[in-house]
Amino acid sequence: MVRQAEPSRGISSDGAHIAQWFNALPVCTRFLLEATCVLTLVAGFQLVPGYHMAMSWPAVTGKFQLWRLVTTFLTTGLSINGVIHVIMLYQNSIALEKEEFGGRTADYAWFIIFNMIAMLSVSWLTNTRFLSGGLLLALVTLWSLHRPNQIVKFFFGFRFPARYLPYVLMGFDILGSGGAFPYASFYGWLATQAYYYLSVDLPARGGLNYIPTPQLVYRIFGQVRRADPRSVSARMASTSNPVSERPGGGHAWGQGRRMN
Repeated sequence: MVRQAEPSRGISSDGAHIAQWFNALPVCTRFLLEATCVLTLVAGFQLVPGYHMAMSWPAVTGKFQLWRLVTTFLTTGLSINGVIHVIMLYQNSIALEKEEFGGRTADYAWFIIFNMIAMLSVSWLTNTRFLSGGLLLALVTLWSLHRPNQIVKFFFGFRFPARYLPYVLMGFDILGSGGAFPYASFYGWLATQAYYYLSVDLPARGGLNYIPTPQLVYRIFGQVRRADPRSVSARMASTSNPVSERPGGGHAWGQGRRMN
């Protein structure tokens, strides 16, 4: 009698572990990771042409293709650079959502939404079609603003304080594109600088928070404002004090150019 082969328990066990890890991710990080992977694969395999994911104001305003307002931030290249993009997106997003925005999912979602709106409002100036690199630079910039003196490791073991990380990444974008200016990354950096000043730095100095999280966003995530925006911002600003290098060598980064 021939015995029927038993299903591989190793494969199913690995799949269960991956699913458990993914479901345990914070809400916003899980959405960004899943959406970026799915849309990049869809565009990369031409299931939907990539130009349908790109930002086009005539298509948005004239043909009401509103999905472009979101897909432009969540589509990158199907390449090694795209893999590095996804890894960096995960690393920075989960760090921000668990630490600076720990327990404040609505506030983190508002940070992302604010940056998207800001980048979209200026993208028409340079006809920038993909803003995924800008979203990544926004996360990297906020991460570095809260850890200015933490040592990060870059390609070839190059080490430097985190405050320089956004500029190093934009420099690599310029080199990788043959000298073209990385407008998407620059927009992400600029939007985050504005967000940090208006919602963190200025309130910490006794001013008002001019871009507080809307109540609608709190309702969507089933949360309520737990403290006065000024006190929350002051607490976030306190994390910007110099910190020493993390055990194990700090934050590790690889080389890669993001799609602009």
